[in-house]
Parts: sequence; structure tokens; C-alpha cells
Amino acid sequence: MSKNKKLIQGTLIYAIGSFGTKILNFLIVPLYTYYILPGDLGDYDLLMTTVSLISPLITLKISDATYRWIINKKENEKVYISATYKLLLRNSIVIALTILAINYFFPIWNVTYFILILIGDRILECIQKILRGLKNQRLFAFSGILHSFIFLSFNFISIVILHKGVRSILLSNVFSLYTTIIVLFVIETRLRNVNMHMHYKIQQKEMLQYSAPLVPSALSWWVMSASDRYVIRFFLGSVSNGIYSVAYKFPSILQIMFQMFNNSWTDLALSELKSDKETKKYVGSIFEELYKFSFGMSLILMPLTKLVMNIILSESYKIASVYVGFLYLGTVFQGLSSFCSVGYLMGKKTKGAAKTSIYGALTNLFVNLILIKYVGLFAAAFSTFVGFFIMWITRMYDVKDDFPIALNKFKFTIYLFLAISMSIVVIFTNTAVDIILILCTTFIFVIFNINIIKKIVDKLYNFMFNGRMKNNVKQK
Repeated sequence: MSKNKKLIQGTLIYAIGSFGTKILNFLIVPLYTYYILPGDLGDYDLLMTTVSLISPLITLKISDATYRWIINKKENEKVYISATYKLLLRNSIVIALTILAINYFFPIWNVTYFILILIGDRILECIQKILRGLKNQRLFAFSGILHSFIFLSFNFISIVILHKGVRSILLSNVFSLYTTIIVLFVIETRLRNVNMHMHYKIQQKEMLQYSAPLVPSALSWWVMSASDRYVIRFFLGSVSNGIYSVAYKFPSILQIMFQMFNNSWTDLALSELKSDKETKKYVGSIFEELYKFSFGMSLILMPLTKLVMNIILSESYKIASVYVGFLYLGTVFQGLSSFCSVGYLMGKKTKGAAKTSIYGALTNLFVNLILIKYVGLFAAAFSTFVGFFIMWITRMYDVKDDFPIALNKFKFTIYLFLAISMSIVVIFTNTAVDIILILCTTFIFVIFNINIIKKIVDKLYNFMFNGRMKNNVKQK
């Protein structure tokens, strides 16, 4: 199978799990806005933001190392999986006891749920990384769908029927996480084929040398994506934080497209690509298609999201629609930065990922703190864009020796200018203008991506008609 076919196939498999998950989570947003007060939703969002902050400290990103090792070392998969479990268990106990000690002196909101969600989320992510390393992408995709289905079903029952409020979201998180973990262990026998009685100090040291530099990188990603909530809470209050959290959920549609592509791209790069001229040319062509598709999608989604938000959200949340433009831009450069990070993983040079992430995070925090007093929530959205842009620029430069990416600067600048212009325009538009913009940007998207569209149409045609003809011949 060719590299392109493997990339497409992997992307489609991840899409089944990831896209379905995000669509289901996207559909729950209107439910929250009608049944949960902005202040309560802001507190919940802050708790989940804290989970994402502490998470790397539990695993020390060991799951990334496990994935990197077992994808190429099948004969030692049992050893590396066992070493991962032991480290995860030890760190989870330490973190849980630390949080309980802190709670004794400084009470934490819903501390029991907080600990259970924190540990369960890390266990599930670790298992999913192992599944990718074992090349069981189908079960990985299934895990995402199962987790979301349980979470959303439990949410609907407890919020709409039982009227349990924000605490029902916490309970739904716990129930869905641990149910999914149990199901995965039952289905995939290799997850259970471990030896917890042996010592794995050599393997753990080897893996931690790779994964430890990813911790500051992960914390920097947290600053980029989540620290805005703390700044907003401090300067503007919980209500503004609730509104911003709703605005941030909509660009996750584009974010998940990047995620499902980058998962497949990482799998392909680590198992198939080598450092040669052919690879450099291939990487450059893939990157160009990626940024054309990304900017094109963002142009459509900016006015479309504003239109949809004004229709489905309750009145107290509709103001969130004006902030999505720069959040979409931030998502585009987040995805492009992730594309570049494969260069670090291929060479096992993860310190570079940490360094460039810190540059972006500091930029984000600085811009946000400077502007938030003057432009409110716009500062958070704009600083997210600027931070990820700086991260992308520094990564492009940092990986150029080992993983050079050809860039047509003129084309890229035009696409970027159009996207920035649109993010400003949608702040001031009404419904009629939004509809016109959706039609115009759809046309622009087709122009940007005509080659990709042709390939997709050809593949669908061959699958639907040539496949049927082959089946008919076999039957005869």
C-alpha cells in the first residue's frame, strides 16, 4: 500500500472515533447553555482546565514514549507496557495523596470527582496511546465513540430529566471514563498481558529520557489552550469564563480534523518515512495541501459558526459568537505546529518540542495580560492565535535541518491575510451577511482545494462503481 493510501486510511479510521466524539460533544453545548448557569459552567470548565494542567505530572508523558517504542519494537511490547503501568500506578497514588493533603488546608471544589476524573483521564489516554502503538486503530476509534456515547447519554438523563445541574457533568465524566477503560481491557488481551512483579528501571529510565522533555511542552500547550481561563476568571469573573468556554468549543470541530490527520501522519512518519530527498519532497507536498485545506475550512467555519451559535444558543451565551474568528486562526496554527512536531519525534529530539512550546506559551500569556483590561475576551482569543503562530514559526525554523518543510511564502501569506480579515469581519456581521460569506468562502475553499476534491471524488467513484463491477464479475 502506498504512503498516501496508508495516510488516508489511517485518517479515516481516526475520523470515525474522533470526529464522532467531537460531534457528540458539540451537540451537548446547547444543552449546557439552557440548563447550566454561566457561572457554574465556568467553574466546571476551570476544574477541567486544572485537570489538563496536572495530567502531564501524573504520567510524565510516559504514554508518548510507550507509543514511540512499541510501534517499532513488537518483541518487547509486554515489557514496555508493564513498565508504563507501574509508573502510572505509582504516580497516580502520589498525586491523589498530594491533592487530598492540599484539600485539607485549602478546600478544592468537588475534590473527589476531581481526583477520579484526573486519574481516569490519564489511564484512558495511556491505554489509547498503547492501542495506537499496537496498531489497533479500530479499537482506538471505538474507544472514543464509546466514551462520548456514555458521557452524553448520562448527561442528558441527569441534566434534563433529573435536573442535577453541574454536578451531573462531573458524575458523567467519572462513569464514562472508567466504563470505557474496563471495556478496552476486556476486548484487547494485550493490554492485560503484563507482569507487574518485575522491576523495569532500565526501560523506565530509557522512556523517561524521551518523555520527560515533553512535560514542559505539554504544560506550555496548556498555557496556550487553557491558561486564558484563569486570566479571564481573575480579571473578568466566572460568567465571562463560561461564555469564553462556549466560544472555545466550536473551533474544536477544526481541531479534531487536525487531530485525526496528525494521528495518522505520526503513525506513518514513525513507521515509514526516512531522511532522504524523496521524503523531503513528500513532506512539503503534504504540508501545502494541509494548510490550504485548513485556511479554506476556517474561512467557511467563521461565519457559519456565528450563524449557528446565534440560532442554537440561549440569549446569555450568544455574545460568544464574536470571539470564534481568532480562535479558529489559533486552531489552524496549532495544527500546523503539530505537523512540524513529527520531526522531533522521528529523531527522538523532544527537547526542541519543549523549547518551542514555551516560546509560544509565554507569548500567549504576555499578550493576554497586556490586552485583557482593554479589549476583554478578545484578548484571550487574539493571544491564543498569536501564541500558536509563534510556536509554528519557531518549529519551522527548528526542524529545518532534520525535517525541512518547503513553504511557498507568497501563497501562504495570501491565505493568512484572508483568514485574518475574515476573523475581524465576522465580529460586525449580521445574519444576511453571514449567509453571503458562507457561500463566498465555500467557493474559495473549492478553488483552494480543487486537486484534493478531485482525488476524493475519483476515489469515491472508483469505490462505488468499479468495486461493484468487480463484485459482479466474481459472482458470475
